[in-house]
Amino acid sequence: MGVIFEKEGHIARVGLEVPETKNALGPDVLLDLYRAWEECGRDDAVRAVVLYSALPDIFCSGMDLRTAIPILTGVRAPETEGEKWLISDADAVGKSMLKLKELDRPVIAAVHGLCITGGFELVMGCELRVASDDAVFQMRETTLGIMPVGGSNVFLPMQVGQTRALEILLTGENFTARQLYDWGFLNRVAPRGRYMDEAMALAERIAGNGPRSIRGMVRCSRAIQGKSLEEAMKAELEIGAPIFMSEDAREGVRAQREKRRPEFK
Repeated sequence: MGVIFEKEGHIARVGLEVPETKNALGPDVLLDLYRAWEECGRDDAVRAVVLYSALPDIFCSGMDLRTAIPILTGVRAPETEGEKWLISDADAVGKSMLKLKELDRPVIAAVHGLCITGGFELVMGCELRVASDDAVFQMRETTLGIMPVGGSNVFLPMQVGQTRALEILLTGENFTARQLYDWGFLNRVAPRGRYMDEAMALAERIAGNGPRSIRGMVRCSRAIQGKSLEEAMKAELEIGAPIFMSEDAREGVRAQREKRRPEFK
């Protein structure tokens, strides 16, 4: 148990399964997540990724305060492979939680039940988000007298706006899936029995499109953040122009003209 990794066709599924900690993000789980993203990046067949929880009532309980925090704060020396990896790279947490994202495939979060603190931040690092109608999101660090440092202060304002992000961060209150859908954080909200179907359908729809264009748009969405309009337009052109000249682009046009499904490489 820990992280489930499966591939079927052009879709990879990454599942959290740590019942004893309610999917808390400990060093070994973070390392397994990082390895999953690396494997997806190495496999050209993967065009979309679905991140989910295999536990019945919770997506993720956040960063593991008993294991990850003591290592990150230097309270004790690392012992396990995951603990040693966690301090080997200053960007380890950002990479495993998709804030410093090297994977150029869209990751779709499929969330049910409780999604708390570090788990919420992990979802912020995904490109698309689907939730069950009973999902509950919370950033509770302020209630503990601490400040989140897993990217929520940076990512959440870009995703829901500054004032709504500050309400989530400063109050530490629970927010429903419907609220976050209305605020633009979630792409879909579905009944508990159908939310995974919705996430997989979204992944399959994306995976049927041109792999170069998928990867290019994911890279572009990250590359333009924080740039001026001129810089962002230049980055879009640098990433997109080679895709316009690719065999996939020619195949897409041919398929449309011949009224058939394109066969992308």
